[in-house]
Amino acid sequence: MIELVFVVVILGIIASIALPKISLTRSDALYTAVLADIQSIQSALSQKFIIEDLSTATLNGQLILDAAGLSQARWVASGSGVRLGKNGVIDNANNCALIDFSGNDLVIKIDASVNSALCRKLSKTYPNPIVISLESSAIKF
Repeated sequence: MIELVFVVVILGIIASIALPKISLTRSDALYTAVLADIQSIQSALSQKFIIEDLSTATLNGQLILDAAGLSQARWVASGSGVRLGKNGVIDNANNCALIDFSGNDLVIKIDASVNSALCRKLSKTYPNPIVISLESSAIKF
């Protein structure tokens, strides 16, 4: 019986060490995925503006989702932009990535006031908003 108690205690110690590591690994994976998504958004929308003649009336969150091929499990269209989401709704715990159209500009802003592990990492990577001017003139073939 004492051996069984020791085994349970040892398993508890191992679990207390391993569970925080698993949580950090999931957070790091999400951070990497969001960084890749932001890069995809930048390149896909720049390409779309060069190839197509887009008017400002068509610029919205759904255009960002479609053009960049974003996962709708991780991103949610919201008005003129996209927000971080979870299962199709805005993720209030990680609602720090604001990617919006402002005229013919794409604005990527990380809200540093949101206190989550993901948002802290993103705000270190993007301390200042990024404004990408998207040209409205398209290449005609």
